[in-house]
Amino acid sequence: MFVTRGGYYAWKNRQKSPRQLDNEELLEKIIEVHQANREVYGYPRVYEVLQRQGELAGRNRIARLMRDNGIKARMAKKFRKHSHRHHLITDPHNLLLQREPPCRANEVWVGDVTYIRVGKDWNYLCTVMDLHTRQIIGWHFAKNVNAKLVREALLMAIQDNPLEPGLIFHTDRGVEFCNKDVYSLLGEYGIANSKSRAGHCWDNAAMESFYHSLKTEMVYFHRFKDLVEAVAHIMSYMRFYNHDRLHSGLNYQTPVAYAEMAA
Repeated sequence: MFVTRGGYYAWKNRQKSPRQLDNEELLEKIIEVHQANREVYGYPRVYEVLQRQGELAGRNRIARLMRDNGIKARMAKKFRKHSHRHHLITDPHNLLLQREPPCRANEVWVGDVTYIRVGKDWNYLCTVMDLHTRQIIGWHFAKNVNAKLVREALLMAIQDNPLEPGLIFHTDRGVEFCNKDVYSLLGEYGIANSKSRAGHCWDNAAMESFYHSLKTEMVYFHRFKDLVEAVAHIMSYMRFYNHDRLHSGLNYQTPVAYAEMAA
């Protein structure tokens, strides 16, 4: 197609349409939201934030602008389930199979352990999540995976939250959760012990989902030199996850906001 010199300069000097100007203004807002949330938001969460700020742009328009400008969720792709456990148990039962999903906070807690490299060594993170609010209410990070790791995470949750009658603590069947010291702590506070079925990782899907987010949105972008540096980044991400990160399973509320609404 032939374009004359005059036609080219007429096109180049043409004033931008109102739609183009609106798109440029909207793009600035998208970039601001994206950067304010660690660049881990895709278009659904960006759309939700902008809606709450009074922006009327549609989801498809925001998705198109993000796609056309190369703005996407910053996420690593090498997440793998942890496989450090070498010993499994065959008792307690899964108490969650025959009950409805929790409808209030402090009804069901779930816990798990994952590994994070610090220097040349693996270190271990144990977290306790409230299954109703998806809030991380207890955690501990240490060089060894054992009952002490679990107890410290549980004690944080116990000290900071009211214990409802019938509270359940659900985990997988890893040996660190199946220790007399952990059982003693649960018994002391009247917390029921529940375990996933062998070979059914999705019995504890909420914790698996959290670890996927933690690793693909933060851990895999850092090489931690020492325990202090790793703990600082983990603390920062925990705060972001609880207070700022919109959760699709909570109707795009943060865990803290959802807990306050449910209180």
